[in-house]
Amino acid sequence: MTRVRAFTNGKLKIAEDGLLEHDDKGIPISGDVRNCWSGFSLLQALFVREHNAVCDMLKVHYPDFDDEQLYRHARLVTSAVIAKIHTIDWTVELLRTDTLLVAMRCNWYGFLGKKFKDLFGHILGPLFSGLVGLRKPIDHGVPYSLTEEFAMELLGKAGEKRLSKIGMEQMLVSMGHQSCGAIELWNYPTWIRNLIAHDINGEDRPDPVDMAAMEVYRDRERGVARYNEFRRNLLMIPISKWEDLTDDEEAIDALREVYGDDVEKLDLIVGLHAEKKIKGFAISETAFFVFVLMASRRLEADRFFTTNFNSKTYTEKGLEWVNRTESLKDVIERHFPEMTNKWMKCSSAFSVWDSSPNPTNYIPLYLRIP
Repeated sequence: MTRVRAFTNGKLKIAEDGLLEHDDKGIPISGDVRNCWSGFSLLQALFVREHNAVCDMLKVHYPDFDDEQLYRHARLVTSAVIAKIHTIDWTVELLRTDTLLVAMRCNWYGFLGKKFKDLFGHILGPLFSGLVGLRKPIDHGVPYSLTEEFAMELLGKAGEKRLSKIGMEQMLVSMGHQSCGAIELWNYPTWIRNLIAHDINGEDRPDPVDMAAMEVYRDRERGVARYNEFRRNLLMIPISKWEDLTDDEEAIDALREVYGDDVEKLDLIVGLHAEKKIKGFAISETAFFVFVLMASRRLEADRFFTTNFNSKTYTEKGLEWVNRTESLKDVIERHFPEMTNKWMKCSSAFSVWDSSPNPTNYIPLYLRIP
């Protein structure tokens, strides 16, 4: 935290170009820089801006706050904004169904909705008022964790240099106009099979890594249950033949070639990619069962979203900031209003931005970067 703080008005360091500052080795001055890529750095820079904007707002309303107080409150507010975006914006795009739209908003606001909660606060329990604002955290007897893995060609120090050349606004717009890769068989990027990984200091490791093989290897080494056993542990119905898993004849032939007719040998990660998806879902049904628990327990297990989700902890104006922010689009619009007006006609920044780009000032990243 000492490395990233400006120690003035609670703010975090940001470079003149609006991106993260870098050390003399070209590594971002940030928290965890292992296997970082430019898209991650871009989002960090965006939320540094958000943190600093919260600091400016708090300074106006609470002029007696010193640097430490401004920093701590702005950190809480920005963290809550990120958690809220994950719950009611990103997840809804990942699982595009009306049911999930209602469900994730219920996670945050409850069955009676935002207007009721804004008016009356958290009353009548989690069903009617949501998980946020519960009287005390609920950890269900286990430590909470949420897995995160995002990667791309713009990795490491080389990616940071390219990001600096492209610039923050160009990069955001370009990312917005490109879909992410589908999570399915035979869609694993070839370059990740010869990946230069980075150590805890952001330095290149000497040997490249085949991430596709590594993921299977790690699961087996750590005793992660195979696909069928994993589903049984979740009280889901296991498959008895390959046709239960997928309708894709080519996939069935490949699975039979690797595993024979013994479906019990199927590795979990292979099964997750091969599974037939529920309409509107970007992830498999099995992965969804795990995800929906993690998404809820993320809120339940944190005292800053339960016991201490109040104006005393966040300040009245800080809590208002969280309550007013509904999406990543709101955050981008706060800092780049011209960008959202010109490029983002869609309802969510996590969907493909549906503007008609002007080729004179917009060049997709896949054309810019070999």
